Amino acid sequence: MFLLIRLPELRNAFGYMCTSHIIANFGVIFCFLFWGIPMTLTKSELSQGNIGKAVAGIGILFWEVSVYSHVFVAFNRFCAIYMPIRYMTIFGNRTTMIFIILSWILAVAHVTPFFFERCHCDGCGIHYTTDTYLWLYDDTPCSQWIAKWMDFYGSCFWMFIIAIFDILNVIKIVRIWRSLSTVTVTGQRKRRETIFFAQAFCQNILFAVANCCFHSAVYWVSDTIGIYLLTTFFWGSIHALDGYLLILIAFNVGMHRRKIVSNLNSLFSHEAKHSITKGVPQRTHSQLTVRTSE
Repeated sequence: MFLLIRLPELRNAFGYMCTSHIIANFGVIFCFLFWGIPMTLTKSELSQGNIGKAVAGIGILFWEVSVYSHVFVAFNRFCAIYMPIRYMTIFGNRTTMIFIILSWILAVAHVTPFFFERCHCDGCGIHYTTDTYLWLYDDTPCSQWIAKWMDFYGSCFWMFIIAIFDILNVIKIVRIWRSLSTVTVTGQRKRRETIFFAQAFCQNILFAVANCCFHSAVYWVSDTIGIYLLTTFFWGSIHALDGYLLILIAFNVGMHRRKIVSNLNSLFSHEAKHSITKGVPQRTHSQLTVRTSE
């Protein structure tokens, strides 16, 4: 968070969306550290009460914000690579704020049933269990429908969209490499761009695995500690690791976009000079000699 605020390279649309994303990561980690751990140590019944369900609902809110932020950041990457010249027009301050606010609005809409009194009375919610160390949806039709369709399948759908953006980006980069000369595309640049997309794929894969583990780990492992490691521990760990990957990706996107714009500007300026030179009549040696004698 400190780097996102202080570094000038990240004071742009990509950096602002990453900031919103990291705030969501902090929110999830905060719920784990300051609610999950105290409830586990004290074995308090508050974890299954109204307060516990509210905290768990807020945790899901932050998870959903991180998912939607991933989608918008992936779209931002796509525009930076496919439309580098129009990028600043597409992602102005107003558009960026719309994307950020939209990610939070969609997340709030997702957890709204947890806080409606009617749904809450019907048992629609999620809570932390102190005996199994898991965040579990209530065993009610409302909760199970949200868990299956909105949480699991919804997250899988958005991660599939992110994967499409990343695959298209890889295709574009490979085409750029092939179209440019081997002198222009250095090994260092290829390594940097390869690392950039490896980071992006790692983010998506981590969230996809965490989503699958959260909803199905109980069917794979019977040991309580094993289930905890595959669900609660892994869920919290990916949010901590996600912030580090975001910083690395932000640097690479900034360098990549500036490099493309610089190359295109140089190309256009070279073509402009070439066209001007072609438009000016060239004097022959004989014409210059006649002009001098006159």
